[in-house]
Amino acid sequence: MNRDFRHYWSAEVSSTFGSTFTTTAIGALGVTAFAATPAELGVVSAAAMVPACVFGVFAGAVGDRLRRPRRALMGCDAFGALFLLVAAAGLLTGAATIWWLAALCFLLGSMATVVETVYFTHLNTLVSGDDLVAGRVKLQTGEYGARTAGKALAGVVIAAFGGAAALLLDALSYLTSLVLLKRITAEDRGPEREPGPRTTLLRDIRDGFTELRHNSFLRAYSAFTGIRSLAVGALTTITAPFLLVDLAVPLSLYGVLFAVSGLAGLLGSLVAGRLAKRMELGALANFGSIGLVLSGLVLPAAGGPLPLAAAVAVLGLALPVAFGAIANVGLSGAITQLVPETVLGRAVATLRTIGTTAQVVGALGGGLLGSAIGLRPSAWLCAVVSILGCLFVLRIPRPAPAEERVPVGAA
Repeated sequence: MNRDFRHYWSAEVSSTFGSTFTTTAIGALGVTAFAATPAELGVVSAAAMVPACVFGVFAGAVGDRLRRPRRALMGCDAFGALFLLVAAAGLLTGAATIWWLAALCFLLGSMATVVETVYFTHLNTLVSGDDLVAGRVKLQTGEYGARTAGKALAGVVIAAFGGAAALLLDALSYLTSLVLLKRITAEDRGPEREPGPRTTLLRDIRDGFTELRHNSFLRAYSAFTGIRSLAVGALTTITAPFLLVDLAVPLSLYGVLFAVSGLAGLLGSLVAGRLAKRMELGALANFGSIGLVLSGLVLPAAGGPLPLAAAVAVLGLALPVAFGAIANVGLSGAITQLVPETVLGRAVATLRTIGTTAQVVGALGGGLLGSAIGLRPSAWLCAVVSILGCLFVLRIPRPAPAEERVPVGAA
């Protein structure tokens, strides 16, 4: 890969490390610093996802219109660093509350809504078409490596230096990303505009939904994504109290459990890169998705003496991440083949909006459910819901090759 891609890769790895660090730290901070209830943790989790629900499709439409997408990424890095510095100051002075964490999650989630879509589409201008899948594999591998480091260090840093240090480290990662993006020399340009008169923003948003609706593969994956994300949102909310309270995992080991899942994601990405050379991308997405939901049965089974409980919990956290990495490579590659570049950002944003909306509902419901029936029964229910969503994967047809698909708006 070329020099510009290496800078792009390094910028993504840096910001992913910081974001993962903060995400892991916020869950631990909610439990240890603010004694938050499961319902309050549900609000914090939902706050990070609400922006994608509300602004996701708009971000996709705007992303496809951006003439200088890399400048937008740099602006997001600058604002992200500012938000984190303010939150860290609140923790240092004792002014921060659990609702500060919710506000921080909302602001960072708003920024991520733009970043995730633009990062996906802007790669096309830095890597040639033949190397796109390999480029996405490299990006994903770097992301999982960064997540591994972030999750491993989060609990240790909080225990040793406090929550403010975790947020300051994330701010530094955003500034590092900004510098690396600035060093890219390739032209900062958006997708080529479609011929004809300029369409309205609402028309652009509608086209994103139309792309998913017109293709049977993407339509079925939208349904699976919604159901699976509902369970993920609920499970994310209850994971921290389940590990720290029910299983009595020490805070110093909390991040280590997630670090193993990061290694599993790294391994899954490497395996996916090899499988992508031998399997059709849609089949690769299906294989990863089925493994993802079946492996969700492991975490709720964790229990017993701490060494046994921790070992099972590690598997329960790691296996879904490994299969999810495989599914993501297949799905992102299939979407790139199926969707024209001019509407790619809108299609990706629409799919993410569906998933994120379901995650918000799941996060809020997971907190309430955990308080009502207990954390372990709630985790089992999440696994069952995911398996029900897997029925859509089993029925997903083979995606039509790009040359066979009917363009949106065709008679």
